[in-house]
Amino acid sequence: MNFHPSHPLQAFWNLAAAPIQAMALEQALEHRLFTLLAQPATAASVAQQLGLNAASTAVWLDLLWSMDLLVRHVPAGKAEPGYAASPLAARFFVDASPENCAQSWQYRARSLARFAMQWCTLLREGFEPDGRTKEGAAASTGSWAQAAREQIGQEQRVVTAPAVLHLMDALPPLPRQGRFLDLGGGPGHVAIALARRLPGWRGTVCDQSETAEVAQDNIRAAGLSDSLEAMGRDLSHEAIGGGCDLIWCSSVLHFLHDPQAALSKMFEALKPGGLLLLAHAELADDPVLAARVMPFYAGVMLRGNHLPQPGEVAGMMARAGFAGIHALGRIDFPMAPVWVHMGRRP
Repeated sequence: MNFHPSHPLQAFWNLAAAPIQAMALEQALEHRLFTLLAQPATAASVAQQLGLNAASTAVWLDLLWSMDLLVRHVPAGKAEPGYAASPLAARFFVDASPENCAQSWQYRARSLARFAMQWCTLLREGFEPDGRTKEGAAASTGSWAQAAREQIGQEQRVVTAPAVLHLMDALPPLPRQGRFLDLGGGPGHVAIALARRLPGWRGTVCDQSETAEVAQDNIRAAGLSDSLEAMGRDLSHEAIGGGCDLIWCSSVLHFLHDPQAALSKMFEALKPGGLLLLAHAELADDPVLAARVMPFYAGVMLRGNHLPQPGEVAGMMARAGFAGIHALGRIDFPMAPVWVHMGRRP
């Protein structure tokens, strides 16, 4: 007999509990707890080292243990358990780890929390894009550039760039020489990974001017200035060049008021036979997949920007002139899954 049936409302109770878990992780990152617990320690010891309340610290550590961020064990002959960072926490939330994503997670958690606080106003009044001042727009651009340098940079290095290289492994081999464009490439880590994978190629990262400066700094730090460059462009109003054999474009169409025009620019930027790889989130027909997308892209939609329906991206590519269009499948990017489409300029 099953004495532990799952109630239909359980998912919603989990949703109500999520802010508690998020704050527990937020505090763990603020206190660099996972670095401290590289070696096991008791709650009393952690509280003493961090200047915290001992009883509250014990509850906090058990909560993190329940989230698979700590391991807990009771040494022989001891009454008080010891806690240590789990392999998951040590991999992604410790400063010294090459896969550290602590800043990235905090950035997303805080921005989503701020957006959630606006729901009441947005439902009553909607979003007024024309109400933003030039000063506000400039501040937004500067904030994005700073995020590209830090938090978004972590996401690209740890999640996006490896996913793109894995995707490239599944494609037919590319020529030994060519030219690629990383459109909307942010801090440039995807382009850096591609440049290392394609040593005979030359590449360009294209993004807003302040973000392109961040990419240029990362290119110099990677020692790839001879084969890779950054170009500041407003994709909505400026040309993006030409002569490309490959364009990688991820999560750019969401933020443009005329994505069809942008696809036409990509078509013109490719040489005949050139390949476009287009990776974007979609509002899937499956509610389970939609639930992974909507929390992160609701703000995009409320601003009047674009979240494609299934099949819509392929149709837009066809209208821009691309041939041989087909979906390569879904890959997991930071936050939400994206669907990758491929097409060529005839």
